[in-house]
Amino acid sequence: MFARRMLLSCAGLVIAATGCVLFRPVNPNPQKPSEPTSVSEAPAPAATPAEVAPQAPPEEPRPVRRRDVGSDDEILAILLASNYTDISYARVAATHAERADIKRFAQHMLTDHTAVNAMVTELATKLDLTPKDNVTSLDLRDESAEKRDIMRELSGYVFDSTYIENEIKCHRKFLATIDGALVPRARNGDIKTLINSVRPAIAAHLAQAEQVRADVLAKK
Repeated sequence: MFARRMLLSCAGLVIAATGCVLFRPVNPNPQKPSEPTSVSEAPAPAATPAEVAPQAPPEEPRPVRRRDVGSDDEILAILLASNYTDISYARVAATHAERADIKRFAQHMLTDHTAVNAMVTELATKLDLTPKDNVTSLDLRDESAEKRDIMRELSGYVFDSTYIENEIKCHRKFLATIDGALVPRARNGDIKTLINSVRPAIAAHLAQAEQVRADVLAKK
């Protein structure tokens, strides 16, 4: 009996000594593993629209090649699509541009390219030709839709710089298409004359866009 009491006493001492381990109190407010443990571990705040890096439009597409162009009615469709493309960009700029010079340039593009399309439509009526959609004209429409989707998500400086850079690419492509495909492939003399009469205006648009871009970059 004495030995049993001694054994129980020893066991009680062991339990008392190790109680902090075997019966550790539970923290009523445990820290969740997912919560940051320090300021340095806190998640970074979401970027504001102004902090988002410019999303450049897709890479500059290749100019339309001579073999991509067929008949005169297809040439008329390509001319219309090229002008409607820039008209669509100008309309986006009217609501998204921040700088006054970007807005003025966009309005200039809207006016000029609308006037060119009116000339194309008038000539088509005179020649009794119906513009015929083709792979090239449809590609131009798809390309412009993709770029508009990108630009509609932008604002401020990011929009202005992206828009004017796209205008430079757009007019360079138009000029290359005129020189490399439309003029060489046009069979009707009136169509060829119209294309040649429009070319100086497109070249002037390109020079103006390059100047506006320089101003935008200088005042970033």
